[in-house]
Amino acid sequence: DLEEGVFKVIVEAREAGKGVGIYDRDGKVKEDEIEAILAGVRNSDTLIWEAPIKNQQQYLILRFGPNVNLGNVPPDDILALEALRNGLRGDTLKRAYLANKTYKK
Repeated sequence: DLEEGVFKVIVEAREAGKGVGIYDRDGKVKEDEIEAILAGVRNSDTLIWEAPIKNQQQYLILRFGPNVNLGNVPPDDILALEALRNGLRGDTLKRAYLANKTYKK
């Protein structure tokens, strides 16, 4: 699809986020599937990862950074996701701290 000129490609997860695509039947990330997808693209920024479950969002943020393209996030979870992206939750606080460690007042 990218070779045909599309802007982004969605990595499908359906609404449940379980047993489809890069997620196993429990909703856990299948790293081998991610690696296979990444092997077929030049830039991971061209991908939109559907991640309806918090642990999926957390994994993708830690793997690709806070600006990773995420989709299929339930509307009620958007504020929590943005807190996760900004390192305002325990799940990503350490990464945010280390990224800003050199900041001095």
